[in-house]
Amino acid sequence: AKSKNGGRLLREKLEKIGLNLPAGRRKAANVTLLTSLVEGEAIHLARDFGYVCETEFPAKQVAEYLSRQHCEPQDSYRRKELLHATKQITKELMDLLNQDRSPLCNTRPQHILDPSIQRHLTHFSLISHGFGSPAIVAALTAIQKFLSESLNHLEKMYPGNGSGVTSSQQSSLDVKNKDGSLMNDMKK
Repeated sequence: AKSKNGGRLLREKLEKIGLNLPAGRRKAANVTLLTSLVEGEAIHLARDFGYVCETEFPAKQVAEYLSRQHCEPQDSYRRKELLHATKQITKELMDLLNQDRSPLCNTRPQHILDPSIQRHLTHFSLISHGFGSPAIVAALTAIQKFLSESLNHLEKMYPGNGSGVTSSQQSSLDVKNKDGSLMNDMKK
């Protein structure tokens, strides 16, 4: 329906199989550049974006630069705490988005998330033609790499200043694996 006569041709084909689709613009959401892409193109764009984030984002350089700009020796402990907490929260969001089973192209995967959240993820996927969740996961992966590099840099700058997390805080950051066992991202 993108071509000059695409809408008319589509209506004619639908009429042949008994469906009537009156002429006119159908727009339930705002038009974006993503709406001009077919799902395959949007998914390909998301994959390429993920690859570029993974291979080209200067996580180490950004981490070192920001650590020098915003961290005095007396603040290193607190900064490590913040980095660990941020890493945990972004991981939770990534894990959720990686479980998204929105329909893409001709696939209809079985849902594993609660319908109350899958419904919203599916809407987002449909609006972005499949680009949304994979692109966010790609960006969060780059952020995770930056956070890890920041922690590594702080540990090199201020060795022996603790992990930045006390044992009482540590237990609050424990998360469960899919099999129910405890997993602690702090040890990764």
